[in-house]
Amino acid sequence: MKKSNRKVLIAILVIVIGVGFLIYRGLSSTSVYYMTVAELKTSSLGQQLGPDQAVRVGGLVINGSVDYNQRDLVLRFALKDEGNPQQTITAIYKGARPDAFEPDIEALLEGTYDRDQNLFQAKTLLVKCPSKYESEPKPEKENTQ
Repeated sequence: MKKSNRKVLIAILVIVIGVGFLIYRGLSSTSVYYMTVAELKTSSLGQQLGPDQAVRVGGLVINGSVDYNQRDLVLRFALKDEGNPQQTITAIYKGARPDAFEPDIEALLEGTYDRDQNLFQAKTLLVKCPSKYESEPKPEKENTQ
């Protein structure tokens, strides 16, 4: 193999390794687990989560648990598991309250969970749009032949 071919091969190898490393770092830093409230509280994976490890949790907002401080933009509420309503967590979200946020609506939170305090610090809050925003089914066309 010629010296110039060897240099090109080494340069390509270095580039491929560098790109692979960047992809690995990007995926490992942005990937988070998704769990239900019950899974977060009872699963072995939920038990192993560190205090700084990001996780996504989904559940229903409990009626009567919503407390919103509009001046400081702090939303505090409780989530329950859809399949196991006895499993609940308290959540705090700092930011504007979403328009569709209301009791008994599905919410998806991303943040960190403190098991000792049963407190979820949410960095992201998404809510499922109520069914009133879904389009109505189209009437079936009649056969005219």
